[in-house]
Amino acid sequence: MKLLSRIFLIFVLYAPSGCTNRHPQTRPVNVILISIDTLRADRLSCYGYERPTSPIIDRIAAEGILFEDCSATSPWTLPSHASMLTGLYPARHGLKSFENTKAARLPKQCVTLAEILRDRGYSTAAIVNSHYLNHRYGLHRGFTDFTYIKESFDRRAPSEVGDKAAEWLTNHEAPFFLFVHYYDVHSDYASLSMYEEQFVRRYLGTIDGTTEQLAKLIDGGNVQESLDNDDVRHLVDLYDASVRQIDDEIGKLMETLETNGLLDATLVVITSDHGEEFLEHGSVLHGKTQFQEVIQVPLIMKGTGLPPGTRISEMTSLVDLMPTILKMLDIRPTESLDGVELCSLWGDYDRTSFERFLFSEANQVGAQYAVRLPRYKLIFDEPKLRAYLFDLANDQREQHDISPEHVDLVATLVEQVREYMRLSSAAEPLSPLTQEEVEALKSLGYVQ
Repeated sequence: MKLLSRIFLIFVLYAPSGCTNRHPQTRPVNVILISIDTLRADRLSCYGYERPTSPIIDRIAAEGILFEDCSATSPWTLPSHASMLTGLYPARHGLKSFENTKAARLPKQCVTLAEILRDRGYSTAAIVNSHYLNHRYGLHRGFTDFTYIKESFDRRAPSEVGDKAAEWLTNHEAPFFLFVHYYDVHSDYASLSMYEEQFVRRYLGTIDGTTEQLAKLIDGGNVQESLDNDDVRHLVDLYDASVRQIDDEIGKLMETLETNGLLDATLVVITSDHGEEFLEHGSVLHGKTQFQEVIQVPLIMKGTGLPPGTRISEMTSLVDLMPTILKMLDIRPTESLDGVELCSLWGDYDRTSFERFLFSEANQVGAQYAVRLPRYKLIFDEPKLRAYLFDLANDQREQHDISPEHVDLVATLVEQVREYMRLSSAAEPLSPLTQEEVEALKSLGYVQ
């Protein structure tokens, strides 16, 4: 904890606080954590997107709190979800590679949010739709009811996740913690015709939005040469249609809460594990880079005691989810966490003092690390020993590397990355993947 302790001594001048300093001291009874896999923040209307992809999520944001600058801890599914559920960075929970020689199970000493709430008497359930969230990696721990719905290759119709969640809510009493993971926005990009008719413009090319096709382009090393502007626009159109479809699925879940008289007593959290690339930096899909299109994710909270219509500009991270949820339930974490509770950001304390470093890492090919300050972001490519610095205040799309003009800042941030890299985990080794699991990873674009 040397690194994180030092960060707090330097940056966080932080008085004790509750979550409702300016508002009634009521607390939610239940919690629903909704993760929409592969959802970019900037593809939601409430985050400024010009297309009407998310009317229901927009309304939820307007009735609660929207965090404008939330970072994932990794650009792919397993590490980011482990961070959501443990409040720890990948360097500490250890779930950061799918390779047989490095893949790991969550260490026993990493306590999950579900374990804490289960031990407090909550009914705990997870309904997940990804291989990476099944029992193999240990993220099922603490969930009394755990349902893994295998990823479907008939990707037009919505998955069963929403129906299963509605069924569980109808048959369980408070207090509860429900983790709902939707895979529907992930490639293959496909949705029902009623959504594609709204968003997909006329296209005469051959790009179909399937993972297999896009992964082959990446494997061939010729993504930029193979895709023109019409191709990229078509991919974005297909993706936007799937976002609109999942927005309606979120609406159905909210209706279930309301029908069962649970809405007013439930904290609803909507987020994602990572975004998606559409040639902003020369590639597609996700998992290998640290640019904002894959690292910036939505974070929206609605519930009892939260001031409606609030937008938080301070940078936050997925590691903050667990401590914030526990704080809102008036539960103290059982272990030290990398994340912090965010309640002070809508309280009466000095928000300008809420500054720190944020970290993320990608370990699918080589290793890339990123460290954030409110204005600056450094990406460190370990195999190449190369650092890139971006001024996000003036270059949100990260097109201009300014590292040569800021040598001292680069040196400081690289040292922070190296300290982060020295954090270690006692993650438990896994047995080798089965051939079926290898084929599943190939179909999802993670293995070529």
